[in-house]
Amino acid sequence: MMRLRIGLACLLAAAMGFGPITEVMLAPLSAQDAGDDDDGDDAGDDAGDAADDVADPDDADPGEVDPGADDPGSDDDIGGDDPGGDDLGGDDLGGDDLGGDDAGNDDGAAGGDDAGGDDGAGDDDGATGSDDDDAAGGGDDDNSGTGGGDDDDNSGPGSGDDDDGGSDDITDDRGDSDDAGDDDLDDDPGQWESIGGESEAARAELDARDRIDLDSEGFRYRRGEFIALDLAPDDLAELTSSGFEVIAREQLAAVDGTLLLLRGPAQLSGEAALDTLETIADPDSFGYNHLFDSSSVQTKRARTNTVPDRQACGCDIGLIDTGVATGLAYFKHVTLVQRAFNAKDPLAKLHGTAVAHLMAGTTRSPARATKIYVADIFGGPRETSGSSFALIKALDWLAAQSVPVINISLSGPRNPAVAKAIARVTRKGHTIVAAAGNDGPAAPPVFPGAYEGVIGVTAVDGANRVYRYANRGTYVDFSARGVAVPAIDAKGAVRDATGTSFAAPIIAARLARQLRSPDNAAAQKAIRALEAEARDLGPPGRDTIYGAGLIGADN
Repeated sequence: MMRLRIGLACLLAAAMGFGPITEVMLAPLSAQDAGDDDDGDDAGDDAGDAADDVADPDDADPGEVDPGADDPGSDDDIGGDDPGGDDLGGDDLGGDDLGGDDAGNDDGAAGGDDAGGDDGAGDDDGATGSDDDDAAGGGDDDNSGTGGGDDDDNSGPGSGDDDDGGSDDITDDRGDSDDAGDDDLDDDPGQWESIGGESEAARAELDARDRIDLDSEGFRYRRGEFIALDLAPDDLAELTSSGFEVIAREQLAAVDGTLLLLRGPAQLSGEAALDTLETIADPDSFGYNHLFDSSSVQTKRARTNTVPDRQACGCDIGLIDTGVATGLAYFKHVTLVQRAFNAKDPLAKLHGTAVAHLMAGTTRSPARATKIYVADIFGGPRETSGSSFALIKALDWLAAQSVPVINISLSGPRNPAVAKAIARVTRKGHTIVAAAGNDGPAAPPVFPGAYEGVIGVTAVDGANRVYRYANRGTYVDFSARGVAVPAIDAKGAVRDATGTSFAAPIIAARLARQLRSPDNAAAQKAIRALEAEARDLGPPGRDTIYGAGLIGADN
């Protein structure tokens, strides 16, 4: 999603002949750049070359999102699902849109995507009244085109497909002009769906309704809300006398300390309230109540209904994500424990289900049982979906379960209160693994992947080439397969999923297999062993593209 904070970089890029710099994580405004579309890219790309079949994640411009997509209620989009949200049966085959989705029902037409199933009467994430994604002229999962949308099986010019022209293998939107970074897949490029969901205008309208503002760097946060970890009593007293209000308080059992959700004085803008906070309290103790999005980028229906055989991790492991469809047969050989932090009950969606499946595999581990603890921070009201307040509570719960490794496939800005909580968790011996982000090679670092002590993971394709939209930086520690990864959605359908989100759980599971409990010394030993095993890719030695190198799933 386009970040306002890199507008200057975009202007510089334009002056240098590059395309717009965009991104799809913690979204300041939208994943849809009105001028960035695969159809438009075809003029500069090799339209007939099907080698680079992964769609530009930023191509979902307003013309590609059906008019009904992403209305107020939101459903299985990570950017926000309302209390009714996306059905517990799970999210559509099209995946969960990063930006949030349609109004009141779960993924599309009235009656919701679950009512008739993903491939039934209602299109996942499509326009109201649109046909299912497999129906002729139907709306596409997660990124329907205007006037009937883009359908997995009905792509092509004029259909609204996000990728209907076929390829980005000459020049992508970030100015990456060498094919070495392309994702060389052999599928029909027209079938890839960018997970976007909301046009820029639609998101702005919904955010205004939901009291969501942008910080000075363009990141979304709940208007007037701030989170604080361990404010001194005197500081808190001064803040309340200055018009600040404590609207929620959590005593953290494992992270330690008290987490506060504050509301600033109504007469102050967000920046003015933040300035007031900074004059009274320690700036490292508080931050905006930012709203995170998942870092998943693309999904498409797989050609087969089966997934490769793979053993479960044989570990205890934590996951901060969307809810997981625990009732699926794919999870019968593992134990799943879920808790919701933005709603009463967890809400199963594609993203969390796919990531959990990559940890669970298809068969029981002969070494020991597998137990996956899932912290859902996205189910619930759109206006607080993916909040920093929920994220810290989720961290505390997982740390209290004594899971040695926690996977966080999210990304966004640095938040002082979140950074403080993560530092406390890692000091206690928990290892945190996070997606490196899908903003592109020129993008700035994203968090939590770039926090000190967090293991950042990038994605490569089947030819071990870096995913073209993966972030780069010194915080990238390892590489794993994250392009066209066979995974399942919340209805149990097999999808090919692409994004650093799907590489991170590979590394998390590999580390968790070696760790029985939180232990810094043991964790460092396991990390060193992975580094020794890593296959060096790119420039010799550790680099900002692949980190220490490629790690396999070790099936």
